[in-house]
Amino acid sequence: MSMRGETGWQATHQKAFGKERWPGLLKALRQPVSHVGLVNPFMLPSRREEFCRERELQPHGAVPMVFVGAGGSCASGHQGDATADEDALGDKLGESAGIVPSSGSTATPSGTVETIHELLPAYFLDGASAVAALMVGAEPGHSVLDLCASPGGKSLMLASVLFSGETRVPGSRLVCNEMSRPRAQRLQRNLNLFLPPEYVAPGGPVVVLNVDAASGDRGAPPAHLHRVGPFDRVLVDAPCTSDRHLLHQSDKSSLAHWASGAVKSNAERQLELLRSAAGLVKKGGLIVYCTCALAEQENDGVVAKFLKKAGEAFCLEPLTDAEGVTLKPSGLGVALPQGADLTACGALILPDRTPYGPMYIARIRRT
Repeated sequence: MSMRGETGWQATHQKAFGKERWPGLLKALRQPVSHVGLVNPFMLPSRREEFCRERELQPHGAVPMVFVGAGGSCASGHQGDATADEDALGDKLGESAGIVPSSGSTATPSGTVETIHELLPAYFLDGASAVAALMVGAEPGHSVLDLCASPGGKSLMLASVLFSGETRVPGSRLVCNEMSRPRAQRLQRNLNLFLPPEYVAPGGPVVVLNVDAASGDRGAPPAHLHRVGPFDRVLVDAPCTSDRHLLHQSDKSSLAHWASGAVKSNAERQLELLRSAAGLVKKGGLIVYCTCALAEQENDGVVAKFLKKAGEAFCLEPLTDAEGVTLKPSGLGVALPQGADLTACGALILPDRTPYGPMYIARIRRT
């Protein structure tokens, strides 16, 4: 029997998380999202320092590359509604800071920008999203695909890892794909606001595509994506139920329209996206699958089905060792937040035990 509406939504997750935990988790989900700030690494160091000083931001103690305020979050007080999605946060900061992209900017050999008022100074995203992007383990010289990239927060994290070093490493490339044309346009806008123009110009190392990644034949990736591969790393930030977003939408009918059948449909499409990613990653390369869904069906369930069909061609990349210590995916040293729940295939970052989330993360290696 299909469960429906807010009553069905609550009953489903209470059963999954237990009667003792669910009330606290529900309360945490209703709270404003804790955001971190990716301060633009392509600005001159002096401008970055000035911006952080003006906004009273400090480096995050556990998540590389991002900053927080004294209270542990850096969104409220600067952008208005701290529960807004990443698009709105980026837009509002850009408007309030008076940032106007300029096609005449030039970058220094280190990638920093000579002028100080042409790029978005920071982009805010859920701290769990920053962790998921860093778990990709991208490094300069890698070719990386963000398969479902809009609104672009994780893409900007990846671009910062790939391109903001002292020197440009040959082979560094980022392809950002988004199925929805309006969302792809928003993605392009966010990239244009944040990155130096030469990176997003035709022929540059950052490319935006507008392709339905699940439209290939028998699980194979679409031809247009296949032509730009293969990739060292693929991030599959799959469209999902987005439970916290449903809970915060001003239109209360959103949660009223929740149905367990929709969760099943999401999971089926997510599996197709993961199968498409499998056809785009190099041998020995890594896929990171993530969602902001609570349902096990959209998380471990999808990964387990994928691995069963993939046979020996793919295997799980453990997130922690036997003692529960996070295995670092790259030299950046990102760790799972303390309090994250380890699952059969990955980890679930939830806001009742960490400051962030929900975010499910699993890492899959092509053998």
